[in-house]
Amino acid sequence: MLEIVDHAWEGRTSTGRADELFQQHRKEIYEDTDRLFGRFMAIQWVGGILFALIVSPHTWVGQTSHIHLHVWAAIFVGGAISAFPIWMTRVWPGAVATRHAVATAQMLMSALLICLTGGRIETHFHVFGSLVILSFYRDWKVFIPATLVIALDHFLRGIYWPLSVYGVLTASPWRSVEHGAWVVFENVFLVMSCLRSIREMRFIANRTAALETSERNSRQTFEEAPIGMAVIGLDDRFRQVNTAFCKMIGYSEEELLSRSPVDLTYPDDRAETRRIAAAMLESNAHCSAEKRFVCKNGEVLWAMRTGCLIRDGAGNPRHFLIMVEDITQRKKAAAALQEAKEEADRANNAKSEFLSRMSHELRTPLNAIIGFGQLLDRQNPTGQQRGHLRHIIAGGRHLLDLINEVLDISRIESGRLQLSLEPVCVSEAVQEAFDLMRPAAVERAIDLSVQPCPELHCYVLADKQRFKQVALNLLTNAVKYTPIGGEVTISYDVSNGGRLRLLVSDTGVGIPAEKLSRLFTPFDRLGAEQSEVQGTGLGLAVCRRLMEAMGGSIGVESIPGQGSRFWIELPRSAPAFGGMVLRSVGRFRAPDANNGKRSILYIEDNRSNVMLVEEILADQAEMELIVAFNGESGLALARQHTPDLILLDLHLPDLSGPEVLTELKSDEIMRRIPVVVVSADATTRQIERLKAAGAHSYLTKPLDVEKFLRAIEEAATPSEETKECVAA
Repeated sequence: MLEIVDHAWEGRTSTGRADELFQQHRKEIYEDTDRLFGRFMAIQWVGGILFALIVSPHTWVGQTSHIHLHVWAAIFVGGAISAFPIWMTRVWPGAVATRHAVATAQMLMSALLICLTGGRIETHFHVFGSLVILSFYRDWKVFIPATLVIALDHFLRGIYWPLSVYGVLTASPWRSVEHGAWVVFENVFLVMSCLRSIREMRFIANRTAALETSERNSRQTFEEAPIGMAVIGLDDRFRQVNTAFCKMIGYSEEELLSRSPVDLTYPDDRAETRRIAAAMLESNAHCSAEKRFVCKNGEVLWAMRTGCLIRDGAGNPRHFLIMVEDITQRKKAAAALQEAKEEADRANNAKSEFLSRMSHELRTPLNAIIGFGQLLDRQNPTGQQRGHLRHIIAGGRHLLDLINEVLDISRIESGRLQLSLEPVCVSEAVQEAFDLMRPAAVERAIDLSVQPCPELHCYVLADKQRFKQVALNLLTNAVKYTPIGGEVTISYDVSNGGRLRLLVSDTGVGIPAEKLSRLFTPFDRLGAEQSEVQGTGLGLAVCRRLMEAMGGSIGVESIPGQGSRFWIELPRSAPAFGGMVLRSVGRFRAPDANNGKRSILYIEDNRSNVMLVEEILADQAEMELIVAFNGESGLALARQHTPDLILLDLHLPDLSGPEVLTELKSDEIMRRIPVVVVSADATTRQIERLKAAGAHSYLTKPLDVEKFLRAIEEAATPSEETKECVAA
């Protein structure tokens, strides 16, 4: 288990923690180095005494010997120098005064040793060694007292007692300067080393603080996550679990750590759980799956379990991390919803079946009522009889409209309404509805007009018949509810780039604001049933459902006393070419003597490029241009028409240009048709590759018109082989 530590610094910033770590590390270095010098100076003192006893234990005056002064100096002077700093390293380790006292004493001890050896040059290296050991403090300030002490010692003794420091009776003052310079020279590098060490310590402190912050955040995220989380070892045992998982399963953390995840898994799901674990070990991919856990109280818990394999730095599997979300209630909202849906479907199907049967049963007598009514109307009835017959026929047709509209709503709601969504030319569909409605408008003296669409060719994605049905219904309502002599206008709004809005405006009585919310409710005519205007109250309800089924929308804006404006909106679409378009453009001086008709197949998905070629050919000799907007359609048209020339783009939505070229050249008939590649790719390698594959020529975009026309004249002239093949 990963231990969760309650850090005392929790809540502090990473910078503050880094400074704390740095100061702590430096304090440890100071204290450790103080203790080192405490032991070193004691050993150094004893070593000085032993050295004096071995080298010069006695001094002779005639026949009498005495203990040499060096021995007493090593004992007492060395003791005086070492005792105080040794005591400070015990009492105040890490203090500023302690390390400065150590630095001073160490240099004095070096001076004493130099004196004991009679100023031998080898002993001077003790100074440089002492400076190196002082650098263990990583505090460049300790070199200040050390340098001052050794420089002052060499300078004074070099003047007054040069034998003790240089081993000569007289010495130049410059020799002391030289020795001091060497000490300073070494100090420069030692100071640089100390500063670099401090920077490294600061870097380590910052990185450690960042890692601690990251680890703390990770642990906090793990522990406080709203979903269950657990770490599972490769031995299939829990290593760590969070509070949410414990509450979810009902076990304590200690209980879970003594169990295996398999122990908590529903028996029927254990094999799948093992299979998923093995798959993650092999593929290193995370895996999500539903599974069942058995809680401590025996209840079954449905969970969405997502697991991943965690690896170490060497890529070796380390442990699994799993996240568990309780979906028990969701599985129960889902089961209930499925049952409700099935019940609703059964009811809806029963309703649809009932309406379908009723439609048949009602249409049979209506056929007789309307049919015989029309026959009687043709048998010269009296004026009074004719009026009665027309009421019968009108009532029958009204009832038939009602049946049709009820069936439309039933089909939409049951999902059995068949829609064929395709690009529909709005102006054409509106014109057809307009033509159907014009007689009724003329009869009521309604000024029915259509404003031109701002765009020449505007298409929407819809079922054409149903789109016309909606448009005709809106026009019918506008004409019916507009007083005699009023106006009804059809207009367009194309300002929303992705959708087109068709608007039907009238100068009728308008609709009160409080009734607008009921406008699309079936059978609710908003009180119009009290008027002479006939209707079922289903037309707008059907329109709304049809628009929604086609991915569109419908709405209304109305001002009482001024009129209403209904609108429908549908997603715009590209023109309905069905992948191809056949058209005749311009006149072109045929290259052969017969001035025969020529055909060009242009396989290109960019409509702007197609329009450009049309414009280029518009002023030429009679020429039939066939356009295909994808590779499959292009191949089909090539087989169907056997054109004189094929213009081929390389980047098509289905097949690539090279694939189309390969298909053309593999066909016994089409292989003889010259192919001119038209592409923006002007690389030499591409041009050579396609020419080698059979392209007649290669034109690059933007097109050079003269070069383009010359290429057409050269390529569109059929060879004798092609003529014979086509004739055959």
